[in-house]
Formats: sequence, C-alpha cells, structure tokens
Amino acid sequence: MTVPDSRRPPRQAPPALLVLAKFEPFPAWMLQRTARWPKHARFTLTQRLQQHALDTLDDLVVARYRRDERVARLADVNLRLQRMRHRLRLALATRVCAASAFESLQRGLDETGRMAHAWRLATEQRP
Repeated sequence: MTVPDSRRPPRQAPPALLVLAKFEPFPAWMLQRTARWPKHARFTLTQRLQQHALDTLDDLVVARYRRDERVARLADVNLRLQRMRHRLRLALATRVCAASAFESLQRGLDETGRMAHAWRLATEQRP
C-alpha cells in the first residue's frame, strides 16, 4: 500500500506527534509492571510512579494542543521524568523492582525525555 503524497512519512512528523506516539503505550505498560510489585511498596513507590506516568501523559497532551503552555508543560514533563528515574532507582535499591524491569523502564523514560527536550528546543527556537 502506498502512502498518499499529502501525508508526511513518519520520520518527518512533528516532534509533538512523535513523543506522544512513543509515550502513549508506556503508562499502560508501566501500570502492568508495577502492579506486580510487592504489597508493601504499592502505596508508596508504585502509586507515585503510576501517578507520575499518567500526569506526564496529560502534560504531553496539553503541550500538544495549547501552544501558550507548551514550554512550561514540557519543562514539567522533564522534571516529572527525573522524579520517576530517582524513584525507580530507589525501587531497584530496595529490591522492589527487578533489574530487567528497571532497565526497560529507564530506557522508556530516557527516550521520552530526549524527545520532549528536542520538542522544547524546537518550540523555543520558533519566533
């Protein structure tokens, strides 16, 4: 099947669509992973990480559609991703999270952070 000429190929999509498309399945995947963590961590680490993942998705959607809030929301996304990284390190240190899950989660956060940062830079450079 050929792509119509009026549509951009996926690699030329604007940064907003790329980061949203990449991050959208991440919270669902993370909710499934953290639901298997031990009971003693459910109301501390698990709940906070899950809430941060959902809030990050909310901020990305708002940044996509509200140009006047874009830079501030993307800065919030960066801060929230950093909080999630630190909490995941704590989960690994306390053996709540397996090393393989930790690595997968950190990769997802890292990729999202890089994409959101590129989007913020592209937004700030526009007149």
